[in-house]
Parts: sequence; C-alpha cells; structure tokens
Amino acid sequence: MQPTIVLLLLCALVAGPVRADTITLPDLYAATVPVAGTGDRAQQAAFREALGDVLVRITGRRDAPQLGGLAPLVADAARLVVSYRRAAGNQLAVSFDGRAIENAIDAAGLPFWGAERPVVLVWLAVDRGGGQAAVLTATSPGEERQRVAQAAVRRGLPLVWPNPGEDASTAARRLGAEGVLTGRAGPGTSAARPVEWSFRGAGTLAEATGVLETGPELAADRYAALMASSTAGRRSEELVTVTGIDSLEAFVGVERAMGRLPLVRGVALIEVAPEAATFRLQIRGEPQALVAALQRDGRLRLVDSSRMLFAYSP
Repeated sequence: MQPTIVLLLLCALVAGPVRADTITLPDLYAATVPVAGTGDRAQQAAFREALGDVLVRITGRRDAPQLGGLAPLVADAARLVVSYRRAAGNQLAVSFDGRAIENAIDAAGLPFWGAERPVVLVWLAVDRGGGQAAVLTATSPGEERQRVAQAAVRRGLPLVWPNPGEDASTAARRLGAEGVLTGRAGPGTSAARPVEWSFRGAGTLAEATGVLETGPELAADRYAALMASSTAGRRSEELVTVTGIDSLEAFVGVERAMGRLPLVRGVALIEVAPEAATFRLQIRGEPQALVAALQRDGRLRLVDSSRMLFAYSP
C-alpha cells in the first residue's frame, strides 16, 4: 500500500454477492398496512398494526404483539415511527426505530430473527374445476398468488415461483431455493379455498391444512424455530483484519461490504499496515455469524477464524 493511501486511511472516519439460497430483507423494521381513513385515529391504528407486523417478522412469533413485554410498545407505536407515507391502495408504509425495537425484544427475552432469510419456492396447484388444476407461476395473475405473497411479506419470507412448464426441482435449483412449499388448493372462491400444504426445508418436513395464507405461515414458523434465537441479539465488538488492501479503492470496497451486513451496527478503522487494515466492528449476534456473513461476500476469504483474519480479492 502506498504511503499516501496509508495516510488517507489513517484519517478516515468509518461509520457483494449473497448466497443464492438467502435474501437479505431490505428493511427489517418497516411494514405497509391498510389504513381506513385520513384522520389521526386511523393513522394511529395503522402504526400499531405495522409495528405488530414488524414484531412478528423479527421474533418469528405470531403472538409477539400481544406478549406482555411488547404489548405496551405496540400501544404506543407512534413513538417509534421514523417515517411514514401514503402508498397505493389506501396503504400506509411505516418505518420504525430498529434500535428501540431490538432493545425491547432483548429486554423481553424473546428470540431475534435477522434480515438474512432463506428463499422458498412455492409450488401451488389450484383446482379450476372440471378436473383441471393450474400451477401458479411467476406470471400468474389472480388473487390466489397475491394472497400467498402478502402473507409471506408479513412474515419476512422471500418467495419465488416457477416459470410456466417448469417442474419443481428445476425451478428450485434455478432460483436457489432452500425450501419448497407445495400446496393443493381445492375448488371454491379465493377466500374460502381449502389448501393442503406441505413444506420441506432446513432438514424438516411439515404439513398443514388451511387457507392460502397457511402455507407461508407454516414455512415461516418452521424457519423461525430453527433460526431465531435470543443469542442472536447479543451485542459485541470484534476486531477484523483484512489483507490484500493495496489501494484506497480496495479499502472503500471492504469498508462498504462490512457496513452493509445486517448484523453490523458500526465499523471503525483501528490500524493500517502495508496491504492490510484492521477494523473494529460492532455487531449484533454471535462471532460465528459474522464470520459466515463476511465469507458470503465473494471478495473476502477466511484465513484464520480465531484471529478474524480475511484476505481481500476484488
């Protein structure tokens, strides 16, 4: 690393590709909900509903908004609103204070499910009458697909759909789906269609009979049971050293890659050496989760996990 670059890095104030089978939710602490009317009462009700959806999404528990440790938070949801805007279809898009929500979840001793979520393929065959069944695809119109998708958004479950004429195994491989949610919807209107659901993912098999929304709820419940944990909310600081940083451009790339990780709450430059830099990362979660997250950036290769040493390769 050139001396001028070292000097620039020493003066810096520091505030990639993702695995195919996971998606990082763009905003874990935001939700869009219906709003009935334009008055303050309707808006306050929408705030409470939106915060309830966020709490369900990040704890993995459907009853989260009613739990004793979180119910007061929901009752005073407006206090946590960072921003909101009207959306199409009489909807209100609301963003909340993530730090305050995390603190409340920690204080309540509840599990935390982070922003990285497994991708699930939906294979849903709908009875169209006359012995004909249609498999919903990525281009299918209609209310059935929309209702499944909306339920999945509420739970923070990324869904993908097959292309027309594509079988389930081919679609799952092409789309990098970790799990497969299979449904058979009987005859009837969209609201009343009985659906038999089966979910395979993360080494588990689960089945349920219900309505269109039951499938995403089933998959999310299974994943939450495996992936949400109270230790995921633990805060700590970790020193990470990255070699192969031979330019200011490389430094900026590494800094941004670290700062974009959902579990990273802050990045500070600690030390600069020839073609290397050491950072202090404030994280939410376990060190092992940080190691895994850093490796998923295709430019960082693990050299020594005990020393948090990585090699940068642009």
